[in-house]
Amino acid sequence: MQSVTVLDRLIALEADVTYREPPADGCPPFRYEPGTRPILLSAPHGAAHRRNDDYKQEDEYTAAFARLLAQRTGAHVLYAFAQSESDPNWDQESAYKTALRHIAATRDIRFVADIHGMSNRHKFGIAVGTMCGASCRQRHEVIISETLTAAGFIETTAPEAKAFPTLRGDRFVVNHGRFTGGLTSHTVTRFAAEELGIHAAQFELCADLRIVRRRGTDKWPGDFRGDPMGIARAVAAFERLTTALAA
Repeated sequence: MQSVTVLDRLIALEADVTYREPPADGCPPFRYEPGTRPILLSAPHGAAHRRNDDYKQEDEYTAAFARLLAQRTGAHVLYAFAQSESDPNWDQESAYKTALRHIAATRDIRFVADIHGMSNRHKFGIAVGTMCGASCRQRHEVIISETLTAAGFIETTAPEAKAFPTLRGDRFVVNHGRFTGGLTSHTVTRFAAEELGIHAAQFELCADLRIVRRRGTDKWPGDFRGDPMGIARAVAAFERLTTALAA
């Protein structure tokens, strides 16, 4: 896989996302693209969303990341593409979750992989949240860890990551205290597992592993570019992981 091809494709897919603009009248701020495999990729924070009377910024490139994986693997994908007046992931009830419920009832979905973005300040590349094993089976956790390891990522612990002097994008943590996937909040992962009876896990990608490029704004001064090789490796790893979890 050539990194430039992956990067160009992510840029093209992300161009469809209007971070801070509402959708056209009568349209939901999310889209569903059906697949052929029994796994659904979710990106509920692909665009800005309202939480507690304030707008939270988008998890940039998570929508493009999920869509690219779906195109490469045949997975179903549900993603936010426009500003939402609710938080699709945080609110206990949301139109996004209603759509997910309908998809689950009409499609053979056996696993939900919910993709989010975290900042580089946590100093590791990927956080895997399974609600400490409550949102999926142990064999799923094994598949996740083994697949990421085979792709060149190294499992570490939260204390070890905290002690890193700088970001190590090739490290991943399972059930970090901050990224459990929904032990204390009404996440998509928790909704899928508890309300729909579908195995699920939450994946947080650091900025370096997903953001191809970002122009500076008042809230994010200075242009930002992620790690091209890291992004390509993350896409390759999650492509393998999506296929493994769908088996």
